Amino acid sequence: MKWKATYSGDGKHESLADAIVICAGTASRRFAAMLGDRVNIYPVKGYSITVNLDDPLSQRAAPWVSILDDEAKIVTSRLGVDRFRVAGTAELNGFNRDIRDDRVRPLVAWTRRLFPEISTSRVGVWAGLRPMMPSMLPHVGPGRRAGVFYNTGHGHLGWTLSAATAGMIADAVNFSLHTVKPRLGLRLRNAET
Repeated sequence: MKWKATYSGDGKHESLADAIVICAGTASRRFAAMLGDRVNIYPVKGYSITVNLDDPLSQRAAPWVSILDDEAKIVTSRLGVDRFRVAGTAELNGFNRDIRDDRVRPLVAWTRRLFPEISTSRVGVWAGLRPMMPSMLPHVGPGRRAGVFYNTGHGHLGWTLSAATAGMIADAVNFSLHTVKPRLGLRLRNAET
């Protein structure tokens, strides 16, 4: 596989490549459009709290196994000795990254209700945009143009599926490069100044 980059003095650059894999989260839709494809990814905001287990009682009370509360749509993970992650909710609100208190409070309340011995006096809050496809299945495979591939749209299962889909797309790229004679056919330009 070949890749070549050229840079000009004005901060612009051009890259030539035999193949490219678009794995850009919620920005994949924009990159796909630039390459002539339609990838219907939408940002779905997910929230999580990280409860700091600062005292021995909280550390003993927090479960060491992951929990899925299907009714509440909440999942948990123990992050070492002193942290407990609680995640849930899905919000359709475009690319808005604001963290809403009315989405965080139910996660804290759930933790207090199920694990009353865990102190929630120190909780970190996070919200992120998860790239989702309407089918909730990731988009993994070739694009319209030769040498263009996608590995995106994993949504809330990004970390869970990433290794498997990376292997799948690596195999597809490898197969493509060995069956089609690539000649640095993809031209990518950075138009930013």
